[in-house]
Amino acid sequence: MIVDKRDTKVLSLCHEYKEKKRCPECKSLETKKKGFITSQIKTERGLIKRKSQRFYCKNCRKSFTYKGYNKRLKVSEELKRKAVSDFVTTKNSLSEVAERYDIGKTSILRWLPEIAQEYPTITFIGSPSGLITLDGKELKVKGKKRVLLTAIDALTKELIYYEVFNNESTQSGHIFLNKVKSFYPGRIKGVISDFGRGKCFIGLVEKIFPNIPHQVCLVHFKRYVWLFLPKTKRSKYFWRNRVLKEIINRIISAPDRKQSLYWLNKLKELRPFFRAKYHRRFVRSVITNYDHLTRHYDYEYLPKETNQIENLNRQLERKLKNLDGFKSETNLNFFLKIWFSNYKLKVENRPS
Repeated sequence: MIVDKRDTKVLSLCHEYKEKKRCPECKSLETKKKGFITSQIKTERGLIKRKSQRFYCKNCRKSFTYKGYNKRLKVSEELKRKAVSDFVTTKNSLSEVAERYDIGKTSILRWLPEIAQEYPTITFIGSPSGLITLDGKELKVKGKKRVLLTAIDALTKELIYYEVFNNESTQSGHIFLNKVKSFYPGRIKGVISDFGRGKCFIGLVEKIFPNIPHQVCLVHFKRYVWLFLPKTKRSKYFWRNRVLKEIINRIISAPDRKQSLYWLNKLKELRPFFRAKYHRRFVRSVITNYDHLTRHYDYEYLPKETNQIENLNRQLERKLKNLDGFKSETNLNFFLKIWFSNYKLKVENRPS
């Protein structure tokens, strides 16, 4: 039988028991057994003594084992997977995981790409609801800020797509939304997001998803208003602050469109009454973005908040707060691949 030389490397490492061993160096079958190699391998149960058969090549006069030439496995594959999994998916820091398994911190980071390769590419395999939720989260690589943009199905919570960018801008948002559109397996019926840094999502969603309703998260907007409107009674505009907060709340939380428009007109009538600079900013924001804030009145199936993807970001934040950023872009990408794969498994196994 003629064997392609390109296949000999694979053939030399996939022999059956008691089959003639091929030399991994010169690919010769002129080999014989030559004693044993005794060593210790580190596992979850501690150090275990191991005895491996050694072979000798009569052609190139090299010794080798079933692992190949000059290769000795010091740590078991199970320990590698366990250590990397604990580092990525638990709240333990890198130092805590290294101390638990009595291994070096750099070893865990070195195994990260190897173990990540075992995880398949994330694909959407569920039944799409047609509703997409978008959000961004800041990360750090070598002390520099990065932004993680993520999209999930608003009802099934299944991950659609994620990508890391240098910043949250119109350019990065355009690339991200186009990929979300191409990866989503069903017809898109609605998009839910916050405004995004610099409101980068507003115009882009209308451009990339034309004629599709876009609802801005009301929880984010209320949090933004409540945070920057002074609550103290010492404020010169304390009473006006309370009135503005109540009107904004009634506009976006009214039971129907009719009452919402009633309070919007009230806000326009009282506009001269709100004199502070931050008053004018909030009034202008509500009037300008009224359609996106109240899209749920016209499409009752649209969620009013992005709680599902916020929960995902909170789970990721619990892990990241124990890490002092990432040392390289490579480590970040492999870390996220494993983390999102485990998140997807939790979602698939969650009872409906």
